[in-house]
Order: sequence, then structure tokens, then C-alpha cells
Amino acid sequence: MAAAAAAPWFRARLIPELKNRQSLLYYRNGDRRYRQSLCFRKRSFSVYALAGDEGAVRVRFAPSPTGNLHVGGARTALFNYLYARSKGGKFILRIEDTDLERSTRESEEAVLRDLSWLGLAWDEGPGIGGNYGPYRQSERNALYKQFAEKLLQSGHVYRCFCSNEELEKMKEMAKLKQLPPVYTGRWASATEEEVLEELAKGTPYTYRFRVPKEGSLKIDDLIRGEVSWNFDTLGDFVIMRSNGQPVYNFCVTVDDATMAISHVIRAEEHLPNTLRQALIYKALGFPMPHFAHVSLILAPDRSKLSKRHGATSVGQFRDMGYLPQAMVNYLALLGWGDGTENEFFTLEQLVEKFTIERVNKSGAIFDSTKLRWMNGQHLRSLPSEELNQIIGERWKDAGIVTESQGFFIQDAVLLLKDGIELIPDSEKALSSLLSYPLYETLASTEGKPILEDGVSEVAKSLLAAYDSGVLSGALAEGQPGWKNWVKKFGKLLKRKGKSLFMPLRVLLTGKLHGPDIGATTVLLYKAGTSGSVVPQAGFVTFDERFKILREVQWESFSSNVPLSAAGAVTH
Repeated sequence: MAAAAAAPWFRARLIPELKNRQSLLYYRNGDRRYRQSLCFRKRSFSVYALAGDEGAVRVRFAPSPTGNLHVGGARTALFNYLYARSKGGKFILRIEDTDLERSTRESEEAVLRDLSWLGLAWDEGPGIGGNYGPYRQSERNALYKQFAEKLLQSGHVYRCFCSNEELEKMKEMAKLKQLPPVYTGRWASATEEEVLEELAKGTPYTYRFRVPKEGSLKIDDLIRGEVSWNFDTLGDFVIMRSNGQPVYNFCVTVDDATMAISHVIRAEEHLPNTLRQALIYKALGFPMPHFAHVSLILAPDRSKLSKRHGATSVGQFRDMGYLPQAMVNYLALLGWGDGTENEFFTLEQLVEKFTIERVNKSGAIFDSTKLRWMNGQHLRSLPSEELNQIIGERWKDAGIVTESQGFFIQDAVLLLKDGIELIPDSEKALSSLLSYPLYETLASTEGKPILEDGVSEVAKSLLAAYDSGVLSGALAEGQPGWKNWVKKFGKLLKRKGKSLFMPLRVLLTGKLHGPDIGATTVLLYKAGTSGSVVPQAGFVTFDERFKILREVQWESFSSNVPLSAAGAVTH
């Protein structure tokens, strides 16, 4: 009852039928003010919920532990976190595990792990505690029963003894009449004697909430503006099942009220639940929080994002090699922007920039290509020591390098990082660098211009430079040695620019494309002399490359002889 004792300023205007008298009710919680105007006529009234932004902000993320944390749920958690931090408020984590058949502790642990990985630290909740616990719905049943009994005593709730068969018949009749499937059973008006008779027989019953027959609810949604519902679209609804378990909408309302939640920021699919929850708030005498309903995350075809579109859970993206910084950055941009063209934000910058007013009510398209690009941006923005450690450990675990740190790792990361968007990409990048697909390149369509440009003559001079030890001596000096050598080599052949560097790239790396040829050549030379690469990693050393180069039958390529007949060597 902590929340009731510390409720916000709340004014309810009651207008009884045929009377002009008004009565005003006030509740307080800090400086936040609420106003509800309730107009009654035969079980009919309208609710207008207006609230200010002045009091202590308390928001919550309330996942169900029935599976992995979906990116949509992660974005909802992020928006709650950002709003709380930007307002100096509290971010509460509550586990909604009333679905006893599907909820598992393993799923709960996975959700907590994913939120922690994203950096969304909660102020109250599992593992931390707080003044408003317990923070698992399964541990709050006594509280739900207490408030259900209170509603029963006040007449807002009644016992319903209808069987499942009776309820199905009501639905069928409503369908035939093209009416909403609202409850029309007799237990809403049953006499005390009828109820006592069923109780004596031990007939199972649910608790149903009495919904006004006329009237409407209006809320000022912080994202969607004014939203309204008519009560005639809703029949008397169940708040407690016959097995004693509370229903979702009842749990959520009691939890949000007793935990003093000031702002409910959630997915738009929960928007229809607001009507039921508002009625429960009013019946229990609790003020309503602010509501903000966030749009759905859509697939490129504008359907709801689901497993058929690929990875959808935070855990999957983590396992694929995405960074938490990139996930947070990208999820924030799904429906929000700071009004500039900037798309690169750290979590701290998001806290500084975030406002709920800039959240878009339209659906946001999940673009995996953009997420991958953004991850590359964040990856390359890491401090060099951290990036070297992450990629170095990845290469060592993959069995490519002998050590996860050192000069070779530093040089290789510096050379390859611009082509790496995900951590696993680094394996392919280094393996490609170490390979030597010379025959495949020469036999390709793209290789034809190189052959026609006299690459065989360049090869002869290059072999001579290697055999004499001049090339090896230059490479041992690093980049300065390479630059001096290649300048002299170009003058010797009377080549420069593309006509010099393209054939050199093909002859030294076996490829037509790649990072800087000078840095690549120096790194490959170091790899062969330092023992940094595991022998079984598919690395073709300089000695092996020049051996292959010696065996090339250039005439066979000019004559369009098939690759297999050209004496291809596989390494």
C-alpha cells in the first residue's frame, strides 16, 4: 500500500445522476498532479486522464520469461532506460511470470543477461531488490488476491460461475449477430442467494470486473496524442481465473500502481489493454500513470518482424558478433532521432539527447544491412588496444595465429579493420590475406587485362629481385624499405601507378583487390619470418609463392587453356 499512501495529486470530479453537487478527491505523490473527470449515469462514465511531468520519474520494463529477449522488447527497455536516466529517475525491472506453463527461470536468466550485455542497468528488480518488491509477479499473488477482494467488497467485481460451454455459446451468439464478443452472462446481476448456492456446491468461479455500459476513456498518449475508447466495446472481463491465478491486465495495474510507476512506456500492441487497466486504476482509487505506446518494429516487407526474417533476439545478434554499443545505437534509431543527421551515438550521448516527444508513432523498419554497417563503425571506433585484443583472441581461438597479441596482431588489425564489420569477419579477412589464389585470379575474366598488360614480364623481374635477396632485404626494413624498392623497381620496368601496382598485387598476393599493397606485402613477409601464423592455417609463405610463380605457364593463359590444364596448384 506504499503507493496509495504516496499517491500523486489526483482530482476526481463526480457528477451523480440528477444532481449538481460535486465532490473532489485529492491524492499526492511529490509534486506530480493528476486529474480525472468521471461522469456517472447508470454504470456509465467518462475518464479523462491528464498528468504533468514534474514529479519523480519511475519507469519499468516488464518482460515475460517465456523465450529470448526480442529486439522489440530490447528497444522498449532501452527507451524506458533512456527516459529514466534523462529525467534523473528510476528504471525498474519486473518479471511477468504469471504464465506458469511457459515461464522458465532459464529464460529469465537469459533476459537478464541480455539486458546487462546491452548496458541497461536497472535500479530495482531481480538481483538488486528495492522498496517495492517482490519484483516477480509469481511472488506477488497475495497482493493480487488482497486487491481482488477489495474490488469484490466494493462491488466493482463479482463472482462469475459460467462454465466454458456457456461462454462459448455467448461468443457464437455474438458472432452470429455481428457483435463484439462481450460477456452477457447473468452473474453480473445475480442475487446473493444464487451466489451462496453455487458456493455451497463448490462450483468454480472467476472474478469479473463490472464495465460501465456507457461512456468512454480518453488518454493523452505521450507518443500518439489523444486516444479514446468506448466502453460498449468491452464486456465484463475476468481479473482472477477459477484456479486463483490473476489475469495479466489486473497484475500489471496492481504492480504499476503499488510500485509507483509514473510512466508506462510499452509497445503499441498493449494499447488496447489501457482501457481495462484504466478501469481497474479508477476502481482501486489509484491515479493513472502517463502512457506512451511505441510503434512496432517491422520487417523490410512491413510485416511484423519475426523469426522468418532471420535473427530477431538480442542473444542471436550477440552470438553473431555484434557489439552491444552498436545494438543500443541502432535500436535507439528505430523510431527516434535527435533532429539532426547524426546517427552515431554512445549510450551516454543517447541519455543526453533522448526525449519522448521525438519518438515517432510510425512503424520502424529493421534493416539488418544498416545494423551491420553501424556495427563496423562502432568496431573501428574502439580504442586500438581493445580492438586488437578482441580480434587477436578471435584469430587465436580460430587456430590462425599462435599468439593473440604482439606486433603481427597490431599490424594485421590495422591493415584489415576497414573491411571488418562483425568480429567473425576478421577470420575470413585474415585467412584471405594469407592465401594465394594466383591461378584462379589469372584464369578469371577480371584477370585478362592483367595478362594483356604484360604481367609475365613483371613476374620475371620480380623473381630476379627475390632470388637476389634485394626484395627480402627491403621488406625486412618495413614500409620504408618497401617504398624505396618499389620506386626503383618501377623505374627499372618503366612502369608507375596502376600499371606497376596491379601486376605486383596479383603476383605477390594472388588477388586483384585488397588493402594497401605495400602494407600487405610487408605483413606477409613478417608472417613468414616471425612464426606468428599457425602452419596449418593455410598460409602460403613467400618461398612457396615464388615457387608457384616460377611454375606458371604464361602461354597457357594466353591460349585460354582451362584452369585444370594450366597446372593449377592448390594450397
